[in-house]
Amino acid sequence: MTYLLWALRVLWFPFYFGAEVVKTSFQVMADVMTPGSASTPAFVEVPTRCETDFEITMLANMISLTPGTVTVAVDEKRPARLWVHGMYVDDRASFCEDIHTMEDHLLAVTRPRAGVSAHPTVPELPERGEH
Repeated sequence: MTYLLWALRVLWFPFYFGAEVVKTSFQVMADVMTPGSASTPAFVEVPTRCETDFEITMLANMISLTPGTVTVAVDEKRPARLWVHGMYVDDRASFCEDIHTMEDHLLAVTRPRAGVSAHPTVPELPERGEH
């Protein structure tokens, strides 16, 4: 039964990621086509549960392929941390939660038998202008 669920997750994964790319493409397009700018760019450190080079590479590439985000750096230690630049970061915690949702789908495909652990906590950073 476990492998049947895994096979279904593998088949569903391209549709999930395709929908994410389309959704964010429309968000960026709407910002470009309307007067002014709704972007709130920021660099965010995102702790992950990725343990293998394959998982880290896949997540970093998925982030970079999604319009409005790009992976800037990857920590070598495990579990990995990514530094991501986002064009629409209203709140760091919700931005990290969106990345973690993407990671959940990826890990469900790359780990057919292993359980997926809880998300690491997002470090609290001072807001702009605070020291």
